[in-house]
Amino acid sequence: MLSGWAYSQFFETLRAICSNRGIYIKEVNPAYTSLIGMVKYARMYGLSSDVVAALAIARRGMRLSERLPSALTARLGVNPSRHVWHWWSQLNKQVHSSTIINRRHDYYGISNWDHVVKPMTTS
Repeated sequence: MLSGWAYSQFFETLRAICSNRGIYIKEVNPAYTSLIGMVKYARMYGLSSDVVAALAIARRGMRLSERLPSALTARLGVNPSRHVWHWWSQLNKQVHSSTIINRRHDYYGISNWDHVVKPMTTS
């Protein structure tokens, strides 16, 4: 409860300061941004998990889509009628149940996602 209060106070203060200075704040849903950043950008750019999550949030703010990489799409059997967040959710479940990824640093060493992602059936 205190944590929620601290966040709300921080954002309220940030909005007030930005409003006084004429700065526009665009709020986006941060769902799966850490996973998106680690899967798509961490290894490619050699950035930390915090930076790639911020990159994913910035891309979401620019209204860019974050589709799954093609290697994962083929492995998960992506149904195009489902929203892209559904597939990030499925990947998130697979990663959490994986024995290969135990900590964030393990994302840098994955060259082939076949060992992490098991074949899934579409629902």
